[in-house]
Amino acid sequence: MMVMEEEARFEAEVVEVQTWWSSERFKLTQRPDSARDVVSLRGNLKQTYGSNEMAKKLWSTLKTHQANGTASRTFGALDPVQVTQMAKHLDTIYVSGWQCSSTHTSTNEPGPDLADYPYDTVPNKVEQLFFAMQFHDRKQREERMRMSREERARTPYTDYLRPTYHSRW
Repeated sequence: MMVMEEEARFEAEVVEVQTWWSSERFKLTQRPDSARDVVSLRGNLKQTYGSNEMAKKLWSTLKTHQANGTASRTFGALDPVQVTQMAKHLDTIYVSGWQCSSTHTSTNEPGPDLADYPYDTVPNKVEQLFFAMQFHDRKQREERMRMSREERARTPYTDYLRPTYHSRW
């Protein structure tokens, strides 16, 4: 890669980060590092993460509810079956620290949510539920793409990729 091309790509990415940081979502966030500092620490291969897409989706969902004066009604999901059924009726999925501490710890010891369970308990539950969402999303896409347009028009579409969130209290 030529030096000029390298600099042009770098500067374009700096502008991209600055634009992102100046969006409504981050307008009140104060950062100790500049966009230039952050971009200089990145490699040339752009990484994408499902959690980033789901965070954007959660933000959009909450902003829509705020604008409409409505709320996102949700329930706590414990297993993949629940999360795939909830996706048909809810726009967000709640992952409860208390439920995880009682039902999904590597120690198999139920207890109150006093943070006395392994640190990866909730992230592991979220990952399991996210993998289930991805599986059903892929399965639905495959099934729908085997249908004719007319069949797809008659078949309800379910957005299985529902944002999840967790609150400690």
